[in-house]
Amino acid sequence: MSVRTDLKRRVQSGETIVAPGAYDPMSARLVQSLGFDTIYTGGYMTGAHLAVTEPLMTLTEQAEVAARVAQSVSLPVICDADAGYGDPVHAMHTVRTFEHSGVAGIHIEDQVFPKRASYHAGLEHIIPLDEFLEKIKYALQARTDPDFLIIGRTDAASAVEGDMEEAIRRGNALKELGVDVVMPRGVREKEDLDIFRKGVPDIPLLVIAGADDITVEEYADLGYQIIIYASTPTIAAVDGLRRVYQSLKDTGHIGIKAPEVAEMRAEVEALISLPEYQQVEAQTTEREFQDRGHR
Repeated sequence: MSVRTDLKRRVQSGETIVAPGAYDPMSARLVQSLGFDTIYTGGYMTGAHLAVTEPLMTLTEQAEVAARVAQSVSLPVICDADAGYGDPVHAMHTVRTFEHSGVAGIHIEDQVFPKRASYHAGLEHIIPLDEFLEKIKYALQARTDPDFLIIGRTDAASAVEGDMEEAIRRGNALKELGVDVVMPRGVREKEDLDIFRKGVPDIPLLVIAGADDITVEEYADLGYQIIIYASTPTIAAVDGLRRVYQSLKDTGHIGIKAPEVAEMRAEVEALISLPEYQQVEAQTTEREFQDRGHR
């Protein structure tokens, strides 16, 4: 069973799916090593990883990062596909590009394109519903693998031109159009999450977690099936590096004792498959050198 088929089966069965974020093969393999079964690669994290804002990224940049993540693990990867990177024809190309990259599914949103950096400050702007549905219609038609998830995302709840009522209207329109999952962005409080769930019934919902003190179990109880962690990896990475290098600057030492460094390095080497490669060398090239030395 392919990872796409497995993910779609789990979505259709109603299983709660937790997808920690990963923006490179190392972070993806760490997620896999901890026993998670799904990974998320978001636009915010990719933009931060490349030291640009998400609105400045291209389809190619996002697809390349997603491909490296997907190819480094045996888990399905859900990826942020922005606003489909343009009009309906661009959305079609977006679907085909991400299918080719190896990810298991994408979400496409109703923000304007080019996306504006001001959305990071809560100034989202959305396109008219009919234009958005037309874009999603052609995105659905473009996929060649029926198990490739297409998730319709609406930012209407927090957009300048929208509200919760509009978000619910768009969620139901996406459901009727035939998306696999609906994703409301900007719906964060438990009360609002409950309102949206009741307003958009009978379809799997995806929620962005990690910025609010809500647990996986609480999200599931509220009716949200796919729980992604979009900004968590970049925040955690920056925090970890800052702690170490601030200690180095302040004290002349990284603040981690030598035995811990050795232990951490061993974990890193396991994630990048170094023990496996060393074992192969021991059985091949290194053995040949040893044999020559005994001649």
